[in-house]
Amino acid sequence: MRLLSTVSNAAPKKSAAWPRWFAASATTMGFASAFAFGTVFCAAAAPPFDYKALRADIEKLLDDDLSVGPVLVRLAWHEAGTWDAKQRDGSPNSASMRFAPECKHAANAGLDKARNLLEPIKKKHPNVSYADLWALAGGIAVEAMGGPTIPFRWGRIDATESKVPDGRLPDASQGPQHVRDVFGRLGFNERDTVALIGAHAVGECHADRSGYVGPWTHDKLGFTNTFFTELLGNDWVIDKTKKKLQYTDLATRKLMMLPSDVALLYDPAYRKWVDKYANDSDAFAADFSRAFQALLELGVSQNLKSL
Repeated sequence: MRLLSTVSNAAPKKSAAWPRWFAASATTMGFASAFAFGTVFCAAAAPPFDYKALRADIEKLLDDDLSVGPVLVRLAWHEAGTWDAKQRDGSPNSASMRFAPECKHAANAGLDKARNLLEPIKKKHPNVSYADLWALAGGIAVEAMGGPTIPFRWGRIDATESKVPDGRLPDASQGPQHVRDVFGRLGFNERDTVALIGAHAVGECHADRSGYVGPWTHDKLGFTNTFFTELLGNDWVIDKTKKKLQYTDLATRKLMMLPSDVALLYDPAYRKWVDKYANDSDAFAADFSRAFQALLELGVSQNLKSL
C-alpha cells in the first residue's frame, strides 16, 4: 500500500506532507472491554416474544432486499456507540435514537430509513423492545451478508427520552488519537477497535448523510475481511473531486477510504491488527463477532438473558 497525494493524469507522487496525527505514537490502552475477556452471563430464560418468528421476519426483510443490511448494522452500531464506560452514561442499547435531539444528530443522518424498515416488524411483535429489535437486526444483517454469527441476549429496556450529547460517535476526518479516544471511551482496546472498523467492508458513504461518497470495497454487501485487503493492497490518493477529504484507489478510482481508515496504517498498535485480519479472515470473523456482541451489550449487559 502506498499513500499518494492526489488524483491526476500525471505520474503519481507520494505526498510530501502527511497530517501530523499520523506521527502520533501508539499507546496501549489501560483497559479493554470487560466483555472481551469474559463476563458472567445471566441464566437462560424464555423471552416475552417469539424469537424464532421474530428472527424469521428480520431474515425475510433481508432476503427481500439485502441492500438494507449495511444500514441495519449502522443503526445498531450508532445506538450503542454513545456509551461512556467511565461516566457510565449515554443511554446505549436503549433505542433512545427514536427521540430528539439524538435522532437529529448529524452522525445519525439517514438512520430513519433503518428505523422505518423495522417498524412493521415491531408492530407485529409488540412484546420485543425496540432496543432488542435493533440489536438483533444488526446481528442478523451481519450474518445475512456472509459475516459471522453474532450471539444474541435479550432484555434491553427502551428509553422514554434521549439526553445523549452530540459528538460521541467517531469523526471520520480525524486520526488515530481520536479513534483511540472514542473506542477507549466505549471500553475497547486496539484489537476490538480494528475488528469493529472492519465492518466498513459493507455499505457505502452518502453525500447527503456523512458528506463522504462511495464504497470501501467492490462487494459492498459481502461481509468479509476485504476492508483490510483493500486498505493494504491499493495505492490511495486524495480525491479532489469530493468536497470532504477522502481517498480513492489509484487502480480503479471506484473505492474510497476515510482519513480515519488510512490512519490505522500509521499507528503501530492498529497496523498489526490490520495486517492480521488482512491475512486471516477467520481471525477477523471471530474477533468481530466477539467485539460486536460486546458493543450491542454496552451499558446493559447486567440486564440481559440468554435464550
